[in-house]
Amino acid sequence: MFGYVTINKMELKFKEYYSYRGYYCGLCKCLKAEYGNMSRMTLNYDMTFLILLMSSLYEPQNKTYSERCMVHPSKKQLVIQNEITSYAASMNVLLSYYNMLDNWNDEKDIKSLAVCRALKKDMEKAGSRYPEKAELISKRLKNITSLEKENSKDPEAVSNEFGHLMEEIFVFKHDQWEKILRKVGFYAGKYIYLLDALEDMEKDEKNNSYNPFNNMEAEDRKEYAKELIMLNLSFLSAEIEKLPLIQDKGIIDNIIYSGILNKIDNVDKKEKIK
Repeated sequence: MFGYVTINKMELKFKEYYSYRGYYCGLCKCLKAEYGNMSRMTLNYDMTFLILLMSSLYEPQNKTYSERCMVHPSKKQLVIQNEITSYAASMNVLLSYYNMLDNWNDEKDIKSLAVCRALKKDMEKAGSRYPEKAELISKRLKNITSLEKENSKDPEAVSNEFGHLMEEIFVFKHDQWEKILRKVGFYAGKYIYLLDALEDMEKDEKNNSYNPFNNMEAEDRKEYAKELIMLNLSFLSAEIEKLPLIQDKGIIDNIIYSGILNKIDNVDKKEKIK
């Protein structure tokens, strides 16, 4: 369900792409340092967006350096880390664990169960650091599972639960920005859930798996899904524009106004190919 909040590389300046990769690599390195190599398999772009947004808003002191890794053994890569990187790494582990657990419970996917077991100690460690976040993530995913078992026909009801889950993750501090950040997280979460559901409509129908759009009686379910996604995207962009973002604002704009739209276009392209 993750990896939908990303850049459109072709529209970024070289310097911006270099910085984005720096935050991404910083998260990867932080996962390894704090949770071990296995946790790096859970790395996703959504948490990189979280780091970018929070770093732009709070402007913490960055630690920057260049280093080689297994993925890039021949050339050193820029690494950018700060206090938000560590927070995002913990959220990344918690989300990935409970997502894999949900996949196992819903689809009895053996791979998800294996990853879930491998991440259990990391989840417990992250949960001990942020017990309230861990409890809320678990609670919201259970609510989603309940709605899915009820075969809910309301995409808003199900996506709202994932929106509330992400809402908690986007609260890094309890300060004057909390109200706006909660809305940013909420609409980002709804977008992620709804686009994932849109992309999986045919697969879920074929496998007889739950999908809120497949349960609808609308004439053009896919068109309705796209309109709902675009509506939430407009709400997301409106909330982000309320924040005093300067640092890396170009990258954030690229994600919201180009990268996310590119993801939606890619779903359309896949449909046309089919």
